[in-house]
Amino acid sequence: MGKICQGIKEYPGLWTSVKESDINELFHSMRPTVPGVLSRIKYEFSDHSITLRCAEERIKEYLEIFIEYHIGDQGLPKLLQYWTASNILVVPTLHVSFTSQEGARRCPFVNSCIAQLNLSRMFVSCEEFVHEFKCYLKSREAQEFDSI
Repeated sequence: MGKICQGIKEYPGLWTSVKESDINELFHSMRPTVPGVLSRIKYEFSDHSITLRCAEERIKEYLEIFIEYHIGDQGLPKLLQYWTASNILVVPTLHVSFTSQEGARRCPFVNSCIAQLNLSRMFVSCEEFVHEFKCYLKSREAQEFDSI
């Protein structure tokens, strides 16, 4: 925020109709909250199989539990940094697709250019999903700009 205010002072001709309250409002709208993030998620479910769809619905529930109860508003910036390469809400839609990766290869991976999170549908329990997702977000790989 300080840098924006500095820019306004240094280049006043570019900011003639912008007030500090406009910038504060913009930042407030981009600050991640659990309801704000959950409302922007678009799931890409399989149409090919009822079995796959059921597994994907289960993973959807696990992800929403993870976001709401395990990372909350405090952990959202880190999740968004991984998912979108920004720690604020800069995209209108957060995409989720599903894979059938198993074992060590079932870790979540992203394409941050299109804000797409790819999740394995092979998790058996919410506890397992939460544990592995938390471990992955703490790992060095999750700190990279884009892990694809």
